[in-house]
Order: sequence, then C-alpha cells, then structure tokens
Amino acid sequence: MTVATSALPSGGATVPERPLQAGSADPLVPTLESIVFPPFVREHQDERRVRPALAVLFRVAVGPHPDYYVKRFVKYERTGRSAPSWHWAAFAFPALWAFYRRLWVFGAACALLPLAGALVFGAVGTWLGDSPVAWWVGAATCVWLVPAVVSGAFANTFYYRSVRALVRRAERTTRSPEAAARRLINRAATDPLAGALIGTAALLLVASIAGGRLQAAYNEHGVRTKVAQAIAAMKPLQRQVEDDWARTRSIPQRPDYGAVLAQKGSALVQTVELSAHSGRVRLALGPAVPEIQGRSILLAPAVDTWQKLRWLCVPVDIPVVYVPAICSR
Repeated sequence: MTVATSALPSGGATVPERPLQAGSADPLVPTLESIVFPPFVREHQDERRVRPALAVLFRVAVGPHPDYYVKRFVKYERTGRSAPSWHWAAFAFPALWAFYRRLWVFGAACALLPLAGALVFGAVGTWLGDSPVAWWVGAATCVWLVPAVVSGAFANTFYYRSVRALVRRAERTTRSPEAAARRLINRAATDPLAGALIGTAALLLVASIAGGRLQAAYNEHGVRTKVAQAIAAMKPLQRQVEDDWARTRSIPQRPDYGAVLAQKGSALVQTVELSAHSGRVRLALGPAVPEIQGRSILLAPAVDTWQKLRWLCVPVDIPVVYVPAICSR
C-alpha cells in the first residue's frame, strides 16, 4: 500500500511527493521515548492536589492566625510529608503555646522536656570539668536550649496532625464541607484560660523539680571545685619532688610546707604530708568542705619509660560526685 503526501509551497518551488511505504519508519516523526518533561514539571509531578474545601476547613479549625498555619498545612498535604519547621512561639513558650492550642499531649511533653534535660545534665555534668562557665553553659543547654529547640522544631508538625484529625472526623460525620465547617466552628479552636493556667502550673511544677535537681548538681560542682583548688595548692610540693628527682633521683627529705600555705586553696586543707620514702603527697580536707571533711586525696608520683615523673590522683573514700576532673583522667 502506498500513501502520497501533498506538496507544500516553499518560495515558489514545490516539493515533490514522496511515497511513504507502509511499515517504514519516517525519521522526521518523533517517538514517545524522545519526550522529556522540563525539570520544574518533574519536581512537582509527585505532589498531590489539595481540595480547596480542605484548606477552608483547615482555616476554620485553626481559628486565630490561620494564614501562618494553613500555608504550611497545605504544603504538608501537597507533599505528603509533615517535615519539622520552625515556630518561634513554641520555642519561647512551649507549654503555654501548646495548651493554648489545645495540644494536651504535646504540651505535657514540652513541660517534661526540661525535667528530662535536668536529669541528663545531672548524669553528664561531671564530664564538663571544674569550670563554672562550662557548668552553666551545659546546664542552660540541657535544661532550656535543647528542649526549646525541640519544641519549636516539631510544633507545626504536631499541630498539623491534630488539626488534620479534627477535619477528618468532621468530614466523616457530616455530609458536606459546609456542615463540616459548621461543626468545626462550634468547637473552640483555642483555650486561652487553659494555656495560661495549665501552662503556668506545669512550668512551676517542672521548675521546682528541675530546680531542686540543678541545685544539688550545683552543690556537687562547688565541692568538686574546692577539691580541685586543694589539689592545686599541692603544686609546690610536687615541684620539689620533680626537681629533686630530676637532679639526684631522690625524694626531698625536708620539704618546704610553707610554700603550700601561700597557695589559694591551702585554707581548704586540714593536714598535708609528703612521704620521704615514696614522694607521695597526702592531703586531708578541712571543715571548709564539710561534705567530705577529714577525707583524703593521695597524689602519687610514678616514673614513666623516659624516667619522668607522672602524678596519679587517688581519692580516698570520697564519693564519685565530689571527685574533680583532674582525678578522673
């Protein structure tokens, strides 16, 4: 079978008819495999279409300040993912905002996060060393910053899921979007009284519990700081041992205890003794540290491979929470 094509005019000239044989491939006809969608089409081809009625129901369910939330909720619906995003109010006042928006479970979680942070800090606070600055930075990070960041990052996600559940329930129990909207309107979208009362009560309760734990941790840090100062006051005796060992490979027989009295932490020490046989420095803590008064720290010299002295700090009958970082290395 032969199909003839008509000639097209081209500047007065004619194109002769060319027969097209059935079953032959025309090189001028593009195939389906050569069609490629532009990048912006490929990026959004998996996004779902959002019903306009759903956006309206979101707005009704949210109540105050709907523009901020509906824009994000519609995006969540379109992409199918409620990814974390930032919420300043939930960052600054997590529990108050959550209870105001009637997110009871999320509000309770926001209130308990600082308490969990205080417990974590109580367990890891000793790793921060004896610096007061490091202690306060660690406490603020665990008790305030991390809980606030978590609350601010996940607030929109949890609120979206709560609002979406409300909208679905309203649509299931009614026959039209208008009826669903009326049902959502009859429901209070926010609860300012609960936000103020329950949020404040939760903050006070958690502050009292976490505050007590932080107070105990701060007292332990204070004792560790004093013990570290007492150990630092032994530096003159340690240098005497190091100097005599470097010169004559011997231990000082007449140590200068007066050099210890000139140190800042000497007031924390009740007694100090340098062994003329082993070079060990033993100090007993005085009444300035009542939690561990009379207990001792032993500073023992040890000779390494290169015949240099290295000091070992050995707490004697001192609870671990009171042992400074210098004795934990």
